[in-house]
Amino acid sequence: MHSVDDLATILITANLPTTPVRPNRLALGTEEALRVPVTWIAAWDRLGDVADALPAGADLALELPGAALDDRQRLRTLLARGCEALPTLRAVAVRGGRPLEHRGLLVEAGIRVALVETLGSTERGSRRPAPRGWRCRNAAWGLWEVEITPAPRRGVFNLLGIGRYPRMRRRSLEVLRTEGLTRGNAGDLFPTTRLARLTSWAARQVDRGQARAVTLNGLAESLAGGDHESRGRSVLRAA
Repeated sequence: MHSVDDLATILITANLPTTPVRPNRLALGTEEALRVPVTWIAAWDRLGDVADALPAGADLALELPGAALDDRQRLRTLLARGCEALPTLRAVAVRGGRPLEHRGLLVEAGIRVALVETLGSTERGSRRPAPRGWRCRNAAWGLWEVEITPAPRRGVFNLLGIGRYPRMRRRSLEVLRTEGLTRGNAGDLFPTTRLARLTSWAARQVDRGQARAVTLNGLAESLAGGDHESRGRSVLRAA
């Protein structure tokens, strides 16, 4: 078993459907079905329904289409609508490979963390040190950008089930995003097979003492709290 400072950190995010989500139709199953925390990502017009449908304390993030990053007014409107639907909103997830722009608007809206597919130019440094090797940065005061772990290249090893998930490295950060729910014949929503497999894989790493699982908002709180050193120690305290 690794020491606390050597553990890898796993963050799993799940996209929610754009169709209406009724509380009585959402069947997330038991804790055994999803044994690690998941951050749910939804469009602004679904956040309120999702917040009512999910268990209390569920971690949520507002989805931002990449095209909205170029238009300050559109971005401002989406953020306002998201905060209206979910007053506790503190996290966003950008759809598409566009680098994050207009960070000031996010900070003004109270956003503390943004999940992105790419951090963009490395010329924009981090105002606060990030753990060594982690794909994240604090490019604007009060806002952390976190990059999704690149998908493994396809090949014969993937077909054999080898390399389907990231290799657990000491002190690494693995950020995984997938579709979250699928609709059953009766209209109920259940975790997708991919999500169930991801959470089961993550739970095994936790059980083996190799990793810890966190939410997007939880990660942001730890990064903002400065509970790490640039040498590469974990940003998270021992439980």
